[in-house]
Amino acid sequence: MKAIIVRDFTTGPRFETDFSTPTPTDNEALIHVTASSLSNRARSGAMGAHYSSNGKLPMIPGVDGIGTLVDGQKVYFISEGSFAEEVAVPKGHWVPVPAGLDDAKLAGMMNPALSSWMALKYRADFQPGQKVMILGATGNAGALAVQIAHRMGASEVIAVARNTQKLQALTQLGATQLVDLSGDPETVKADLAKAGSDVDIILDYLWGDVSANAMRAIIPNRHDDEQLLKWVEIGSSAGQTAPIPGAAFRAVTLELIGSGQGSVAPKYILQSLAEILAAEAETPFTFTIHQLPLSDFEEGWQDRGSGRIVFTM
Repeated sequence: MKAIIVRDFTTGPRFETDFSTPTPTDNEALIHVTASSLSNRARSGAMGAHYSSNGKLPMIPGVDGIGTLVDGQKVYFISEGSFAEEVAVPKGHWVPVPAGLDDAKLAGMMNPALSSWMALKYRADFQPGQKVMILGATGNAGALAVQIAHRMGASEVIAVARNTQKLQALTQLGATQLVDLSGDPETVKADLAKAGSDVDIILDYLWGDVSANAMRAIIPNRHDDEQLLKWVEIGSSAGQTAPIPGAAFRAVTLELIGSGQGSVAPKYILQSLAEILAAEAETPFTFTIHQLPLSDFEEGWQDRGSGRIVFTM
């Protein structure tokens, strides 16, 4: 079968045309893949850099996708090895896809949408009417987080990022306030302090010094020290570590929560996925993909600026 293969982490993945088709065990099902996304998670796995990597080679990268079971049912699945025509998926690691939805869009959208949906519902216990701030709102996941927070009933959706043009466009997707990180540092600090003074939940896709600086701006300026602030760490595009001041946890009612693979029970992940698909079927999310055939994998691997890359089989 055609697949993307990693034989050496130092040389990177390559397209091959005659890799062995997987043989499913009794606890697996064979899925014919129609589309799979080159997410950050898939990239790190292909480089052996993700914390869940076992280092075994050769390997087929990719972590999720859209495909069909042998009975023809279309599903969204979560499984290693999705950059191939066929993948053996553990039973129960998929959800049915409603009719009429676009395979390529779903393949690109589901993983980033899951990050905020899961964080809000199953980590932060979001309630309608709460105020949500999103650090890193102009990325694929951040822009979906704006839409998801708005749909769930947030009274305010505060979008924070440094891409001014993309940031402005988020007002059309549900953002009620914008904080541009590209401006003068003192102005940014003041804007964060004002916007975060009574926010309930912060979804953080940035981390690093950016998040630490945001915390230093927001914590001392909370209107009510006893109002609970849930800071949910989801991504780390601005740095793997953040120098957080210990006083932040003593000065106000602050909870630092992580959300991602391993921190949410599988049943809630599957439930989130089904809910996202139902929401997409009811009113489609705004999400842009760059679609490529699997044979053009190298072009997609090198492309960092065309939006979410989705490979079709």
